Amino acid sequence: MTTKEIKSIVDMIRDADKKELLIVSLFILPLLLGAWSIFLNSLTFLDRHDTLKLFIIFVLSGIYFGGLIYMKFSDTPEDKRKRARLHIETRLKKRPHHHASYDAIRDEVNTEYKDEFIEELIDLNPEIFGKCKIKSGDVHKKGITLVRDEKTAGEG
Repeated sequence: MTTKEIKSIVDMIRDADKKELLIVSLFILPLLLGAWSIFLNSLTFLDRHDTLKLFIIFVLSGIYFGGLIYMKFSDTPEDKRKRARLHIETRLKKRPHHHASYDAIRDEVNTEYKDEFIEELIDLNPEIFGKCKIKSGDVHKKGITLVRDEKTAGEG
């Protein structure tokens, strides 16, 4: 497993809401506990200490939940903005004209991104994002676009 894959998993955990984390944990925890039980049972010197095995399993469960809570709540606003910037930038690169309305960003990236948050990302990253208007029928919507610099001006 590469560092990039691990960071992606951590990002998914940080972006998940509490209900999603609880549901996934209820499916993953038994698998982890089963694997640890098999490992502990394979250690012959622990055969006479069943209560020690149970205690170790209990401690490992606490570390698991503690780690989830830490990953979820140690996320700083700067980390959230950085992750949002990367997600939006990646999504815009996949769109034909490299722009999208705020509504499309919410639909395709994260439903919790408010207009103010997207505008803050644009203001904090003027070298990456710019504001634009997206025409949808007769209505013009607020939009975000990738800024073309000298490196990308020759592309597409």
